[in-house]
Amino acid sequence: MRRLTICGADVSEFCIRLSDRPAPAERTAAEFLQRVAAACTGVSLPVTDGPAAHAVCLGTRPQSGRVKWDGFRLASDDACVYLDGAVPRGTLYAAYAFAERYLGWRCFAPDTEVLPTDGAAEVAAGLDLVEEPGFEARCCDHFNFAKNPLFAVRSRINDCIRADESLGGSLTVFDGCHTFEDLCPPKTYFASHPEYYSLWEGKRIPGSNEQGAVVGQLCLTNPDVLRIVTNNVLKKLRAAPGARLVEVSQNDNARYCQCERCASVDAEEGSHAGTLIRFVNAVAEAVEKEFPDVLVRTFAYSHTRQAPKLTRARHNVLIRYCTIEACFRHPLSDPDCPLNAGTFRRELTEWQDKADQLSIWDYVTNYMGYITPFPNLAVLRENAAFFARCRAIHIFEEDSPQPASGVWGDLKAYLIGRLLWDPYMSEETYQAHVDEFLQVFYGPGWREVRRYLALEHEVTADRKMNCFEKPDMSAAFTGDLPSIGEFLAGEYLPKPYQPALSDFFLAGLVPRIDEAIALWDSAEAQAQTDLQRMHIDRSRLSLIYFKLFCTPHLREEMTEDQRADYEAAAERFFADKEKYGFRYNIWTDRYHRR
Repeated sequence: MRRLTICGADVSEFCIRLSDRPAPAERTAAEFLQRVAAACTGVSLPVTDGPAAHAVCLGTRPQSGRVKWDGFRLASDDACVYLDGAVPRGTLYAAYAFAERYLGWRCFAPDTEVLPTDGAAEVAAGLDLVEEPGFEARCCDHFNFAKNPLFAVRSRINDCIRADESLGGSLTVFDGCHTFEDLCPPKTYFASHPEYYSLWEGKRIPGSNEQGAVVGQLCLTNPDVLRIVTNNVLKKLRAAPGARLVEVSQNDNARYCQCERCASVDAEEGSHAGTLIRFVNAVAEAVEKEFPDVLVRTFAYSHTRQAPKLTRARHNVLIRYCTIEACFRHPLSDPDCPLNAGTFRRELTEWQDKADQLSIWDYVTNYMGYITPFPNLAVLRENAAFFARCRAIHIFEEDSPQPASGVWGDLKAYLIGRLLWDPYMSEETYQAHVDEFLQVFYGPGWREVRRYLALEHEVTADRKMNCFEKPDMSAAFTGDLPSIGEFLAGEYLPKPYQPALSDFFLAGLVPRIDEAIALWDSAEAQAQTDLQRMHIDRSRLSLIYFKLFCTPHLREEMTEDQRADYEAAAERFFADKEKYGFRYNIWTDRYHRR
């Protein structure tokens, strides 16, 4: 069994000590350490709230002013170890960190936990370590987090998760988005006061989020609109004691108000964010008088993405910058990516001069092709560091809460958890995390998987890749009617012999697809467990789909045997796709759950 020495004494001399009134998350931390220590060392540590000569103490010391947010302190003296968070969730994180550092425990995915029984470790006396997260709010809606609160907490994801107090709860700073419609409802006001809403192409239109309709925003220079929105925001906060954030953000369309007053402000500011930030600043000023600790969050998104020239956001305004139009094959800060360097790098840098803090809404999946490869692992680390340098405090990495996420869904989720806690990690540390994950998750053939990862990045190195990149014949579903493209893309169902795209972001993978699949086949041949084989099979299905439906298969050029083999492979894919619960794209998922 693993040998653990703590403050010069064997682990068998220790207990786990709680305070006399432990929080539910601290009890969870004790149960966790008790289980992991027993599995790794063979020693079952008793849990007590009384005095002890040697103890691992959980949440027993007063909160330290040295620790912010849900960080923690790990300290020791000659007899005891002390694990204390700034909040109970931080104490639970401290227990996870202790188990990783000294017991070798790892949790790579909901179905993949490592409890090593070999080796030795020593917890020295006189430790005084503080760990703090890089971002206060860390959110990702990947399937592994959305469906598994325990794994989300173990990954230190703390926002938008269904975690009860036994897991430390959730930060819950996500107060919805696109809230103009709710704060000044067109159903209430448009008929009698159309002037409250966008003047668009010479006509007032209701301010709404309705998809497929000609709807717009609010008229942000109208004083009555400011009064209505401010009153509704204050009413909302009064009904939610303890709220730390309120959302005042544009509707989900780009039909901003073109009236003379709004147009004059936007021209003066050089951005449509001009009217928005002036409006939100006025709301935030009123909020601060009654709720001094509440942040008012608004978007820098679509037509408001560029910072205004003159107006600075108030200190209690949180700007949420959205990267939806960016290239996700290259870092946002990449000076050699024309799109990112010329737009997103510049805009985020400019916002630093116009706001005390930022929130980031980033995108880490391809909504037009959930199953096909989406090679973005090379940019996650640099983007996280860039967000931290831009003084971001809240991060939302939007994925998709369904199981398909390219080849690397599980690895991506694991890395996001690591990066949102430690955005400044080195490239060496990042790659070490990748290797450690691959070895455990895929087994002895992990180096073959590593070779595929390099191949995937090699063949896409010079490609632009956005989060609505079309990899297959769903690209054919377009039209001029409102939302017709989305509707038709929802009808997509792959078929054998369907036409393949020629010039697209994964074109370089087409001539090497057999090589890519062979690497996964080799990894499967070396796998030692059914779980490793399942992981390989599920990841490889991304490439099977790509070969079957995204590369050319001309029926007239195939022999009868080739056609039979191809059609049988397609049927196997359809069966495996259902087994794993994969969806094709955002619209097939939304309209048909397929």
